[in-house]
Amino acid sequence: MTVSKTAVLAVAAALLAEPALAQSNQGMLGMPGMNMGAQANQPITGKGVVRKVDPAKKTVNLNHEPIPAIKWPAMTMDFQVAPNIDLSKVQPGQQVEFGLEKGNGGNYTVTSITPAAK
Repeated sequence: MTVSKTAVLAVAAALLAEPALAQSNQGMLGMPGMNMGAQANQPITGKGVVRKVDPAKKTVNLNHEPIPAIKWPAMTMDFQVAPNIDLSKVQPGQQVEFGLEKGNGGNYTVTSITPAAK
């Protein structure tokens, strides 16, 4: 049986892409207990600790508590941040409260982020 170079390259590309998908919330679609289908108008809020901020990529890595509105367990993950969010005030180690909105592609974007009430 002859295996084409294209088939081998396709398998290699898929294997190499898998870790990147696991880092994004899009890769969470098949995880047990994960519900990526929040109802439209339902406010989605969470609490967590900032682990990393990347203003250039407009991303924030959060170690968040469970988010009941979308049935997510506690976990650490990267989120895209809405263009109007000022990340200069968000620091690693900071406890925050945040809002999420589901985009057309099914990914969630941080639409608000503020220091958590003490």
